[in-house]
Amino acid sequence: MTHLTVFSIASTDPDPSARRRLSAAARRGALRRLTAGRYVLAEAAESASDHEVHRARIDAVLPGVAPHVIVSHESAVVLHGLPWVGSLPEVVVVSDPHLGTGHRRAHVQKVGAAGRRLDPVVIAGHAVTSLAVTAVDIALRAPFRTAVVVLDAVLARGIERDVLIAELRARTPRPRAVTRARLAIEFADAASGSPGESVARVRMAQDGFPQPVLQQEFHDEGGFVARVDFWFPEVGVVVEFDGLAKYRDRALRGGRSPEQVVVDEKLREDRLRAVPGVRTVVRLTWRDVDDGGSAPQRLDAAGVPRANRTQDTGVLQSSRG
Repeated sequence: MTHLTVFSIASTDPDPSARRRLSAAARRGALRRLTAGRYVLAEAAESASDHEVHRARIDAVLPGVAPHVIVSHESAVVLHGLPWVGSLPEVVVVSDPHLGTGHRRAHVQKVGAAGRRLDPVVIAGHAVTSLAVTAVDIALRAPFRTAVVVLDAVLARGIERDVLIAELRARTPRPRAVTRARLAIEFADAASGSPGESVARVRMAQDGFPQPVLQQEFHDEGGFVARVDFWFPEVGVVVEFDGLAKYRDRALRGGRSPEQVVVDEKLREDRLRAVPGVRTVVRLTWRDVDDGGSAPQRLDAAGVPRANRTQDTGVLQSSRG
């Protein structure tokens, strides 16, 4: 992750022209203002990821916040390096053990945390809620699919599901929020290979498809063929999520050109289709799994049956977003 440099100047700086120069650079568009007196290069921010920009926002805002607060929620997701889908907030989110209820100002959202155990850890000099606390915070307030993306990653880092359930039981939010959060925790799976796979799995469940096997390995006479994202063994359908990073990211291409990656993927898929028991391969993209996308129609066409909806699936259905 690239670390954006935050340029700052105190109001007490002996050079009164320094603040004017920064302000002028911001007006020209050379700098992006994060908070009073703190900026990043606009060009660097434009090419940075949302995580990188939010990390710079944290570095810019926290020096002006009470030292006892703890970075939490979406801002903790960023500092822990967890994945996220959707937009990150343009405020830094912190939990304040001295407050019973929260409040928000221009650049900071304070969440009341009086009486709560936050289990802070230190990351890059900042006190941050633990992985388990962060995951449950997100499960209680984020859209369902966003929560699952974070929870999948937290489970993959070795946090036990029982630890998350215990943390949830220690909270006292609205019953509906607890129901949704518990469903997200129970739905989460450490085997999910990427945020896109997490979102695809949520979409399948919301549309009534049975739970697939994750990361199934296939072999033929020549040995290992592939480890696939989703496998529906009853109907012989493999589903692969194609996030396109493998074609665009030079590190993921392993020295190959994008064209060679496409050829290799085609050869891999041909070999996979020839494995006994594999009837067809369906490839999904972000567009397919977004609301209104073609994922359900493509799975229907491939012969994946829709499961009878249970009460839990009904709750999942109501958790779209």
